[in-house]
Parts: sequence; structure tokens; C-alpha cells
Amino acid sequence: MTLATRNHFIRIATLTVLVFVLLTLAAFILILVRNEDIPALAQARTIGFLSDFILTPYSPMAAIAAITLFPLLSFIGLIYILFAFEKTQTTEITFFAACVFIVALEGVRILIPVYSGWMTAGFYISAISRVVLFCRLFTTLCLLSSIIFTTGQTSQQIGPSIFLMAFFSFSLVNVVPFNSANLSTSFFIIPGYSQMIFLFMGVLGLLSSVSYLVQGKLRNAKEYTRAAGGILLILIGYSLLSFCDSWLFFASGTILLIQGTWLYLKQIHRYYLWQ
Repeated sequence: MTLATRNHFIRIATLTVLVFVLLTLAAFILILVRNEDIPALAQARTIGFLSDFILTPYSPMAAIAAITLFPLLSFIGLIYILFAFEKTQTTEITFFAACVFIVALEGVRILIPVYSGWMTAGFYISAISRVVLFCRLFTTLCLLSSIIFTTGQTSQQIGPSIFLMAFFSFSLVNVVPFNSANLSTSFFIIPGYSQMIFLFMGVLGLLSSVSYLVQGKLRNAKEYTRAAGGILLILIGYSLLSFCDSWLFFASGTILLIQGTWLYLKQIHRYYLWQ
């Protein structure tokens, strides 16, 4: 993939996400205007052991605000990448841009509160949950690939690599069972074998951070070492916002995700600035 081709794809992705931002904001405003009660989910919190914790009371509006925030953060991230790395040929940013773009798909969860999806279990909310799980798997794989494929991967192989990751993620989410009657407070159906799937994604995420740390030591590049910290913050912040159903999760997840993304992009930009 040439630099011009990459920038062209990022521009298309940015415009696509902009449309998605406008749609999710419109849906968010519609929910506020309706001011509907969401009592059916109060006992189905994603992180159950925090149900009785005084600092994390259940708030459906916090979950809806987090869903709306994802496309907006994706749009801002793509804008920054487009301008900061417009003339920089870097494998890491190509994969990271794909990661930032696909994160916007978290916004499809807003369709559930818009159409009172908790009232009608079935294909509708199962399909949305599969899209979201695809998003999370693909994002984790992109973060790991962004460092693995810098060691010998040519720029012409980046496109096929991203396609293979998307195909793998799509294949996996289509064989995972979903119980559409078990909707969580974050407007996402917890999949069957959820512990194994979340452990798998957690291990991939941890490997991503460790891989950047190792590359930093091997290349004697402090920027990579600091970028490893950025990856870790991104993963923690993303997890908190993904399972967000309280304002504490919303605030801490937003801060960590923004700080991690800024730290990662800043360090990668600094590293290639001197190459």
C-alpha cells in the first residue's frame, strides 16, 4: 500500500465516520427528547460484581453517552492521523488508522435504546452484538499487528493483512453463540464462552503492549517504550467505555482512551520524525 493510497483510504474512512457521528448524535438527541425509562436492564450489568458498589450506580444514560462518544473519538483520531502522518510512511499508523476507524462501529449499539430493543429479543439485537464483537476483535488484532508487521512486512502486504484480520474476526463472531434474551446494561449481548473470548482479547492486548516494549528495547527507541504505555491505556480505556453503564466508567474510560491515543500517536510521530 503506497502512501497516497493509504491517505486516500483514511480520507474515505474519515468522511464515513463523520456521517456515522451525525447519525449517532441525532439518535442520542432523539433519546433525550423521548426521555424513556429503561428499567428492564437494571439487573443485567455487564460487570456484575460492581452492581452494589456505591461509586458505580447503574445509569443507562451513561451507557448511551459512551456509545455516542465512540464515533466522535474515531472521527477526531482519523483527522489527527490524516494531518500529522500525511507524509509519513509507517506501517504502525496504517494498522492503527484501521483500528480507529472500526471503533466507530461501537456506535451501532445506540439502535437498541432508540428502538427499545430490550423489548424485542431476536435477530435484531443479536446482529448488533455480533457487529460490536467483530469491532472489538478486529481492534485488538490491529493493535498487535501494528507492531508485529513492522519487522519485515512490506507496505504492499498491509492491505491483504488487514483483510485477513477482518475475515478472521468476521468468521469468529459468526460461530460464537449469542442469547438474545440476555441483554446487558451496556446494550450488548454477552456471547457464549464469554470468559474465553474476553481472555483471548485480553491476552492479545497485553501482547500488543509487551511487543512495543520489546521493540523499544531492541531498537533502543524510547518512543516505542512509551508507546507501549499508550497501548495499555487505550486498551483499559476502551474496555471501560465498552462496558460503561455508570458515569464513573464514562469519565475514567474517556480520559484513559484519549490520553493513551495521544501518547501513542505522539511517540510514533516523534520516532519517525528522526528516521
